Amino acid sequence: MNKQCFLTVVLFFSFLVNILSVSAGNPASEKIFEGKPVINAPQITGNYPSTPFIFYIPTSGQRPMEWSVDKLPKGLKLNPETGIISGTIASKGDYTVTLKAKNALGTCEQKMIIRIGDELLLTPPMGWNSWNTFGRHLTEELVLQTADAMIANGMRDLGYSFINIDDFWQLPERGSDGHLQIDKTKFPRGIKYVADYLHERGFKLGIYSDAADKTCGGVCGSYGYEEVDAKDFASWGVDLLKYDYCNAPAGRVEAMNRYAKMGKALRATDRSIVFSICEWGQREPWKWAKEVGGHLWRVSGDIGDVWNREANQMGGLRGILNILEINAPLNEYAGPAGWNDPDMLVVGIGGKSMSIGSESEGCTQEQYKSHFGLWCMMASPLLCGNDVRNMNDSTLQILLDKDLIAINQDMLGKQAERSIRADYYDVWVKPLADGRKAVACFNRTNSPQVVELNTQTVEDLSLNQVYSLDTRTTVDTTKGIIVKLAPYQCKIYICGEAKKK
Repeated sequence: MNKQCFLTVVLFFSFLVNILSVSAGNPASEKIFEGKPVINAPQITGNYPSTPFIFYIPTSGQRPMEWSVDKLPKGLKLNPETGIISGTIASKGDYTVTLKAKNALGTCEQKMIIRIGDELLLTPPMGWNSWNTFGRHLTEELVLQTADAMIANGMRDLGYSFINIDDFWQLPERGSDGHLQIDKTKFPRGIKYVADYLHERGFKLGIYSDAADKTCGGVCGSYGYEEVDAKDFASWGVDLLKYDYCNAPAGRVEAMNRYAKMGKALRATDRSIVFSICEWGQREPWKWAKEVGGHLWRVSGDIGDVWNREANQMGGLRGILNILEINAPLNEYAGPAGWNDPDMLVVGIGGKSMSIGSESEGCTQEQYKSHFGLWCMMASPLLCGNDVRNMNDSTLQILLDKDLIAINQDMLGKQAERSIRADYYDVWVKPLADGRKAVACFNRTNSPQVVELNTQTVEDLSLNQVYSLDTRTTVDTTKGIIVKLAPYQCKIYICGEAKKK
């Protein structure tokens, strides 16, 4: 047995052990690994020319699974036993491939576009970030365990691909050689080891720095060393940089200059590195972030694990409802390769956080469900902040909702527009690539509400065929739709008939 075959066998048996241990007692996870194959979103992905490409084909269904790809472009290869496509494509262009998955119960085919050019992040990023639960208490072990858990609980098979290390991975002072110093008590084998571990499993690695001498946590930032740090990130195998703006000048021009320096430095590396601009919306980054190389930009201050709180209250953390209001009018600025970022998901944290726990009491299950649904409608990044190694089934059911994720990952890349803001409820509309519309009815209050959904409620709304994500059934629309909403509930419908391909 050669080394590659041995590694594949080891990974497969490790995967089976993880499924049995992590999904035990979690029906949501168990369902991901049942039935015929289903290849999930995204249906388009982007990469720069002549830079490493990696993509795991997210596939639900019974294991073992075998994958194949038709018309895979020159320079790429597929591991049929792991479902990971890797390699390098030199020439720009759109390459339409057919992904195939096969298990003992059947087969599935899905077309996907691999776009090689000047754009990344053609759908919103999905994954996990260390900050909201763990803060400064991140370690190499935590990151590796998180990756293993996201494989075992089915998250990877629904498109969660980024695993992002936030603040406190580095030491307070830059080394005498001018390079950032990795905190070896937390990452004894270095960042490259972590990146290699993630890449072998089809994940991508995100890392954190700041456009000043010091980060928000007071460790070493990247100001004045943009090229040095970008080259180091690339050499370690980093795929995303979250770039904060603590301890930096307040002016917009200075912020743009600092972000442009890092954006240029990242683009000059030999990797396709996503650039996440984190200046909290104070300088309206939605108007300039793409110009300086950004692929997503925060629209507000930090989110708290709380439903409703203005920023002037304890800790400056905003509630879910408050950030929703900030992001609502910004839909025109979002689209493929450039996304409004209303901050990470707090689903499932439940007030148990090492970094924001003292300021966030947690939310109800209904509020977490609405949080996830609205972020999907707004084409927001879906970056979980909870401990994915230890989730109850209720949290998993939210995070593994393939219908909502498909709305978020829709190729058209439209952020939902709030078409109605009544006294007590909202109606949001998101056009989809197949000609249908996703419509969300959201109760902002703590008392039940009723919304009538018809062509007067939403202009040009087709009720010929309506699918309810609440009941997972087709709705009888002969008399319109009367939507009954519990307190803080959000119900989402797919309206219309899909265009024939």
